[in-house]
Amino acid sequence: MDMNLIINNQLAALNEEGYVEKIIKKQLEDTIKDIVEDSLRSWSDFGKGLKEAVRNQLQINLENLDIPSYNHIILDVIKSEVEKSIHDVGVAKMQENLQELLGTKREEVNFSELIKEMVEDECELNELDYEEVQEITVHVDADRRVLSFIYFDPEPDKSKYNCKYRLVLDKEGYINSVEISDKSFDKKTIMGGLYGLEATLFKLYTHGSKVIMDDYETEFSNPEYE
Repeated sequence: MDMNLIINNQLAALNEEGYVEKIIKKQLEDTIKDIVEDSLRSWSDFGKGLKEAVRNQLQINLENLDIPSYNHIILDVIKSEVEKSIHDVGVAKMQENLQELLGTKREEVNFSELIKEMVEDECELNELDYEEVQEITVHVDADRRVLSFIYFDPEPDKSKYNCKYRLVLDKEGYINSVEISDKSFDKKTIMGGLYGLEATLFKLYTHGSKVIMDDYETEFSNPEYE
């Protein structure tokens, strides 16, 4: 019994019926959809994940089964499904992310609100003992004739140029620029993902919102003991 001939005949029949292409297409639709969605959350994993998925799909070697068109079918289906998934799923996911990122326009915000969000996100107040206090750093160089420079950081005793967050406000208090650590807002920053206070500042920056320099705190205790 020539097993290779039997397998070859069966694969050829399935190929003519389009069965192989249907199975590959269905598998790729599910797999690539997950790949694209995951990659948009973490761009650094996109190439590696897609490369691995494609490699897994090409593990079957039919070189000795005399169906030279088989690999060509796989490659055509992969190309078609990758392009379709990247466009359909990718565009939809990007629109969803941008809508969430841009959010509702806020005309103005109190500086104390930004401080509070930073503390809630980055200071582990719940680990403080009863009498312990968490200090943060805030520097304000205000010159309402031209620009005001605001520096703040979740850690204490930071020099203004070493603060994580740096805002520049015009003489009316509207945001002129924003820097976070060693980066400013641009396309690369957006594609890398923004969360917490970074996302809030981006929304305020893109909408040209005003920051009101109200009274703010620089020392915080464990809220459980308040």
